[in-house]
Amino acid sequence: MSRSLDDVNDEQTAELDRANATFGEMIRRGRSYSGRERNCAFLNTRGGRFANISATTGIDLPDDGRALVTVDWDHDGDLDVWISNRNAPRLRFFRNDVSSGNHYLTLRLRGTGPRTNRDAIGARVEVVLAGATEGSPPPPPLHRTLRAGDSFLSQSSKWVHFGLGQVKSIEAVRVRWPGGEMETFKGLQVDGRYLLEQGAGIAAPAAADRDGIVIVPRPVAMPDPDGSARIPLTTLLPMASFEYRDFQGTPKQYLTGKGRAVLINLWASWCAPCLAELEEFREREDDLRAAGIEVVALAVDSLDESAEEGAARKVAKRLKLPFPTGQATRKLVTYLQTIHNTLITSSQTLPVPSSFLIDGEGRIVVIYKGQLDVNDLANDVRHAEGSMAERFSRSAPIPGRTLPGESVSRRRNQFEARYRFSTFLQQSGYPQTAQAANEELIQLFPENAGPYNNLGISYISQKKPDLAEEAFRSALRVQPDHARAHSNLATLLAGQGKIAEAAGHFRQAAESNPREENLHRQLAHILVSSRKWPEAQACLENALVHFPRSADFRAKLGLTLAQQNKLPEAESELRQALLLNPLHPEAKRNLQVVRGMIAQEKGR
Repeated sequence: MSRSLDDVNDEQTAELDRANATFGEMIRRGRSYSGRERNCAFLNTRGGRFANISATTGIDLPDDGRALVTVDWDHDGDLDVWISNRNAPRLRFFRNDVSSGNHYLTLRLRGTGPRTNRDAIGARVEVVLAGATEGSPPPPPLHRTLRAGDSFLSQSSKWVHFGLGQVKSIEAVRVRWPGGEMETFKGLQVDGRYLLEQGAGIAAPAAADRDGIVIVPRPVAMPDPDGSARIPLTTLLPMASFEYRDFQGTPKQYLTGKGRAVLINLWASWCAPCLAELEEFREREDDLRAAGIEVVALAVDSLDESAEEGAARKVAKRLKLPFPTGQATRKLVTYLQTIHNTLITSSQTLPVPSSFLIDGEGRIVVIYKGQLDVNDLANDVRHAEGSMAERFSRSAPIPGRTLPGESVSRRRNQFEARYRFSTFLQQSGYPQTAQAANEELIQLFPENAGPYNNLGISYISQKKPDLAEEAFRSALRVQPDHARAHSNLATLLAGQGKIAEAAGHFRQAAESNPREENLHRQLAHILVSSRKWPEAQACLENALVHFPRSADFRAKLGLTLAQQNKLPEAESELRQALLLNPLHPEAKRNLQVVRGMIAQEKGR
């Protein structure tokens, strides 16, 4: 049986989580779920054998197919197929035009009983076929179960379809309704459509409206590739003040959020659209300044070892650009790429040119991939105005209407994007920007403990332990079993010499997340260091329940037992540690000591 993603007690859950994260990242980078394998179709030839008819049916397309449903779309008695894809075209229709001369029966069930849903989902239908001849058995009955959702993210027609082959008459249809009641219907004819209503006992003919059904196949018209994209953002993430280098290599600091909008433009000396865009920026400099926008044009040539040295400087000098120019640092490009990857599903490497429009409050409001239209900038700089719902409407790639009320999934996605990015800020050396991002997250989503925990980490980076402690405790007030907040608070308290309280928080962290090996290790370390041997023993025995093949935990347990003069047990644990890791230095050293102590006791 396949392993469940909810099986949190399985020892391989952490590995599974990492694999799923890697898989998701591969897809965001444009890889294929199916490995570009073509769709397949197989014909049941009976006797346990199947024939590959993929090419014959025309279904063997290299699409990244997902959901599949069957339905008699044109009401001609056979099943047609709809397939949705992850890539374009997102939807395909396959009309079944095979002329076999076989018969069929199509039924629609309607539940009316007190224990039956109206659509009769869960009903089991048996079609008893007539046509037995003298000396031969009757054809076997056919069975179908009416289901809601019988494939990935899809549900086929609620008309139950039976292919009858060459059988020309039907003896009866038996239905076991979802409540368990059995009912028999008679008088049905082949090639018929019937409504079976619970309790009626009569199969009512249901006419098929074939009028007006005109389906004309045509080639799928794929849109021409577009070298540019304008992406107004719904979730506004902060742009930290950044550093770049001028063409002499001198570091320059640019402060964002000072009331003036800025357009960060990434370009390369070898990129023709980049140069055309820079020339337009130069020619429209007065218009840009009137709109309150300053351009900062940064070349990425220096990040490419194969680029011609000094080429970008020569281009900037030749164009006589009237705004700040220089060389982008790898740290800045990583920051901008992370912004892109956080907000956009497709994590493709940024092209050149790429531009990021930042409003006067230091928030990234629009991303431009490829050459942009300068006329858009004056309106785009006001994109941050209004509510999130208004930004969502303006960001939609096609016109439409939004339903009133905040979507739960939209709110969750907004939180996840902001939270992931605040974590990136902290890990990438932007503690003050991370602090501001987490404070905003706390205002927007006070019911989530994660931002409080991350705020504490940013305070630690800024050497503000009192504020960090309060942030960690706030996280635990929101979510008392938040393992990372317990662990971070414990580490902070241990550094202040508050060993007993620190041990308590490490213990709660390990209880909240028993599959996190480092939490058990930290708790064991603090208990062993404070010589609390019985508590250390209990901690290590619990750790070994989850990590039985850990030589470190076995060696530490051996030491703990020896300190309590439980020498035979200590010797056993140390020997097991060496079986797991024959080179474990602590286990080798302590095993010699314990054996010496045992020999000394025997000699008395």
